Amino acid sequence: MKELSSMKNLEYTYETTTSSGTETEAYKEPPSEKVFTIRGGSENGAIIGEGEVIKVNVKWDGSEESFQLHNKAK
Repeated sequence: MKELSSMKNLEYTYETTTSSGTETEAYKEPPSEKVFTIRGGSENGAIIGEGEVIKVNVKWDGSEESFQLHNKAK
């Protein structure tokens, strides 16, 4: 986890055709996990359709990366 040893701030956002969200975290100590999860939902929450592309942007301590997630059929 050496690559996370100096991380102090993390922000990740996502965008679909029906919803979007942002999560921001500040760390007093380096995070102990390499996996970061956004979970949400409600009784009438949006469902991500098969084939939909989720745009993701991650920022941490002056660095930034964007990528796309593709929802594939199981």
